[in-house]
Amino acid sequence: MEQPTKQKSVHDADDDGRFSDLPDEMVHHILSFLQMRDLSRLSVVSRRCRELCISNPHLDLSNIDLINSDESSRSRFYSFVDRLISLRCMHRVKTQTFRLLLSFVGGGGGGGGDEYRVATWLQHAVNMGVARVKLELVFDLGKPFDLPLCVLGCNSLRQLKVDAGNGFIKLPSSDFAVTNLQRLALGPVRIEKGCNVGELLSSFKSLKHLRLDKISGIKSMTFTSPSVETLLLTTYDEELCNISIVQEKLQDLFIYWSSKSGGKSLTINAPNLKNFYWAGSAVDYYNCMKDLPHLFNVGMGISFPTQQASCKHIFDKILHSIQRAKCLTISESFVEVLRKEGCLPFLFDNLEYLTVSRTSRGDQVLPLCSLLRGTINLKHLTVSCLSTRGFANVTNSVPSGEFSFKMGYWQSQNFMFTRQLKKVTMELFDREDEVELIKYLLKNAEELEVMEILYTSPVSSDLITEIRKYKKPSTKLLLCSTILYNKMRCVRPDHDI
Repeated sequence: MEQPTKQKSVHDADDDGRFSDLPDEMVHHILSFLQMRDLSRLSVVSRRCRELCISNPHLDLSNIDLINSDESSRSRFYSFVDRLISLRCMHRVKTQTFRLLLSFVGGGGGGGGDEYRVATWLQHAVNMGVARVKLELVFDLGKPFDLPLCVLGCNSLRQLKVDAGNGFIKLPSSDFAVTNLQRLALGPVRIEKGCNVGELLSSFKSLKHLRLDKISGIKSMTFTSPSVETLLLTTYDEELCNISIVQEKLQDLFIYWSSKSGGKSLTINAPNLKNFYWAGSAVDYYNCMKDLPHLFNVGMGISFPTQQASCKHIFDKILHSIQRAKCLTISESFVEVLRKEGCLPFLFDNLEYLTVSRTSRGDQVLPLCSLLRGTINLKHLTVSCLSTRGFANVTNSVPSGEFSFKMGYWQSQNFMFTRQLKKVTMELFDREDEVELIKYLLKNAEELEVMEILYTSPVSSDLITEIRKYKKPSTKLLLCSTILYNKMRCVRPDHDI
């Protein structure tokens, strides 16, 4: 590959600064932090700087800093990019990474030929053997972006990510010859009627990671890619009714399917699945066509509309499909639905790690007990909260005198998992009930090594003294204060007692 000459003139000797002492790879990395305006200025400093700007294998283009600029500034930007690409083509500079962050709104565009210009730049990257392409395009609301055929048909391409912001990506209706694409992320994705997206994606024989965000436009979708190992799928479209996943090599499946209408169905045939996360709305039809003997991690956060008819048979199928999981994270709202539908207790004989995530202040004791009765081999139990609202004065939602969740209640459950339980993390939500459970576990968990108690409001010394009465000498008891900032949790250990 021919590169721009690196021979310096006498006039360039003092203009380069310290660039002359750095290897090209390091300088190229430094250049990746510059905006296009600064890069254009650097290119005229010296011949050496010009060569480095041209020979950079990582081409990063953005007009975001020019959104509020005048037409003359935007025109100079496009002229600079066109000239830079022309010089790269002349010197046959191989492009490893092509990133384009471009806005076509608020004055950021360059006129009616914006999409043609983008397609031209992409064609250049394809011709120069690009391996990774990342497009972040900001269009007018609802405007689609036609993904050029040259990109999906590029044999050198290994990774492709396209984010159309408020617009949509339109997939071509034709398939392709065998390419080497390994990672594909598209979203939001509008699929034209008549386009067989499953057949389209199955033409990528080397594809291992597939992410499709906010799919819309079709009623049914079947994934049959022979090589995909990771699939992430999100959709809010009411029109999409049927999703079928038939992938022999699939190991990681992430589904978020939110819909207010009924008549939805989900079919899974993935015998090598290891990690399965499903959130959103419950479906009316669910079928796991084969056992999942390799299943390890499962996350369940399915909501169940109150007006929807009973779906016990659906939930029974879901539970049987995840029965072999070793680690389970489940929302308390879904556990409550399972209990009310009569699906619990259910035997999770392989389950060793259980996390129950709370999202409300309702009665959590009965659902939690129903779930724990089926966990005979549990070693790690975590009960966490997703909200800090109402922590200060939370009371049991069950009327006084109707139920009593004191030590005697927990003793009467005869839980099997206490024989080998090793660690418990409990976030205080309903103080009275949870403290009783903590005392029960400290007293009855024979192999317990760590009890970690998380809280947001101060814990009284009387409560600490009461808990310590049940602590075995071999158990490490930790009290940690927690603070939630949006979705991030900060945990500060207070002391070990």
